[in-house]
Amino acid sequence: MTGEELRTEVRTIWQDVLGTDVDDDTDFFGAGGHSFAALRIIAVVNDRHGTSAPVKVLFDNPRFADFVAALDEQPELSRQG
Repeated sequence: MTGEELRTEVRTIWQDVLGTDVDDDTDFFGAGGHSFAALRIIAVVNDRHGTSAPVKVLFDNPRFADFVAALDEQPELSRQG
């Protein structure tokens, strides 16, 4: 999976969970995110990628672009299609 494919997929997950449009500067908490939404986002990402990223990744990186960059650094995330 390329970085752009990851960004597109994660953007869709955020939009589905938060119920709002998301751009690179969207702040998770500013967009109405809360702990249950964070758990849902992480669960979907982990399920789709077979990863075990902790929810802390989202809490430490609440801006969308920062969150995707942090996910991209997760060793389990495969770059294969």
